[in-house]
Amino acid sequence: MARRLIVNADDFGRSIGIDRGTVRAHREGIVTSATLMANVPGAERAAKAARATPSLDVGVHLVLTYARPLSDPRTISTLVREDGSFPGPRELVAREIDRDEALREYRAQYARARDLIGREPTHVDTHHWVHDHPALSWAVRELARETGAAARTHDPRQRGEYRAQGVRTPDHFVRAFQHPGHIDVASLLAIIEALPDGVTELMCHPGERDPDLEATSAYGRERPVELATLIDPRIRSALERGAIEPTTFAAL
Repeated sequence: MARRLIVNADDFGRSIGIDRGTVRAHREGIVTSATLMANVPGAERAAKAARATPSLDVGVHLVLTYARPLSDPRTISTLVREDGSFPGPRELVAREIDRDEALREYRAQYARARDLIGREPTHVDTHHWVHDHPALSWAVRELARETGAAARTHDPRQRGEYRAQGVRTPDHFVRAFQHPGHIDVASLLAIIEALPDGVTELMCHPGERDPDLEATSAYGRERPVELATLIDPRIRSALERGAIEPTTFAAL
């Protein structure tokens, strides 16, 4: 069986540095797709970049742990704080989450992303990977089933559940390319060398230098390091030597 690789850049729309880094990692490097945060102020800016880059596969980065919802907070009370904002990931997954409320907000974010990019999003995943929570996994799976979008799955059990409901998903998911010490060229080369047969999604978080992001995000300084690695010619050469085919969620 051939080896194929989707390289997805999360957090598209979170900041101008992320938007620029994502597009550059696609044009100059190995990024094949990105997921858009539809509930952030920069969503329209990122969508404009997506429309100008039709070769970039674009999905939806479903958010329940940053900024504010698109739905009326009164209709999703199990997901928001008293002020109507989303909690952090630890607070969210400790709650008794109403899965129908999660699906309501996910539908709103998917619809806005579709309107902004002017085409159907190809896939969905979650900010802070919160759909290990059973209620949120159900909501992601249901949204994917309704829309025909592919979905990120984190492990074989979840993958089997999604596929049993007719949801397309890659065969493997790699989240090892993150955090200091794991985002240099040597680390990514090791990941590439060890890729199994089938379709693998590699998650990444590229970005250009962005002082505003560095002031508000714990992962702001690492993004330019990821970008430099993703556009390094040695990485593309490794894919070619290994006969690893870049691909997208749309091609699943």
